[in-house]
Order: sequence, then C-alpha cells, then structure tokens
Amino acid sequence: MYRKFTASRISRENALFPPQIILEDNCVTIKCPGLFSGRSTAISYENISHISILTPLVGFSTISFFAFGEEVCIHGFTKAEAHEMKRLISQKQAI
Repeated sequence: MYRKFTASRISRENALFPPQIILEDNCVTIKCPGLFSGRSTAISYENISHISILTPLVGFSTISFFAFGEEVCIHGFTKAEAHEMKRLISQKQAI
C-alpha cells in the first residue's frame, strides 16, 4: 500500500510548500518542505498511540498523530482525506 496525501495550497501556511503525508507498508512519512530546508519524519504504525481530526464547519481539517509522547499536527486536508488517512492507519495498526 502506498498512498500520498498533499495538503491544500490555499490553506494557511501551505501556499508555497504544502506538507505531505505518505502512507507506506510499514510507516507513515510526514514531509514538511521549506525554502532552504525541510522536515521529514517516519513513524511506524505501532508507535502511533492516537489519531485525532479537527474538522471545522468551514475550511480545512487538521490531523494529529501522537507518537513517542509528542503530537504532530498537519493542517490543510479535506474532511474526507483526513478520515481516509485515519481509517487506513487504523487498519494497519490492527494487523
């Protein structure tokens, strides 16, 4: 399984370099590009303790992963994309 989700460019702080969430066979990779540098974090499915989704009435959703006692938040996905990511991650955790 390989699925890539890219945040919307019209959401806050994502105009030039939208973050991406890549769901791979053994981990979730979160890429936050930048002008001169970027961040890339890979979290295995078994290390994700909780997933939460914040979906406002109007605008884009924020998905949060809790792993290793830290929260990683990514903003700019549609409600359907956020729920699809949560469903796919939950399926991988159940295996």
